[in-house]
Amino acid sequence: MNSFVLKFGVFFLLAVAAAVPVRAASLEGLWTGGGYVQPASGQRERVSCRVSYSRRSRSVLGVVATCATTSTKIRQTGELLMVSPTRYVGDFYNAQYDIGGRIRVIVNGTRQTVTFTSGNGGGRLSLQKR
Repeated sequence: MNSFVLKFGVFFLLAVAAAVPVRAASLEGLWTGGGYVQPASGQRERVSCRVSYSRRSRSVLGVVATCATTSTKIRQTGELLMVSPTRYVGDFYNAQYDIGGRIRVIVNGTRQTVTFTSGNGGGRLSLQKR
């Protein structure tokens, strides 16, 4: 087989694979765990969370998170876009404190790492699928 045919075949397979939409099913459902929040003007604090993801389209998921620290309970909502089968990015909003920001999720099987940032601080969570 000549190299042109081989290269074209590999290119064709990669193009077809890229055109096939990847489903975001691995993130859907309930996840629980904890981590920390770091207010821009305050102490780092431990947090525990319950996070639920639901499909809105083939590559977009809605997210609702309820988190608690020793001093407060907060609820955020948001939307995530799948940028690869294991990575998601999006925005979150907390109506209680009128705070919004950016969220990034990396999924590894039944575990995920969530990082979030805003002008008011940020944090990191380690979650497990329930």
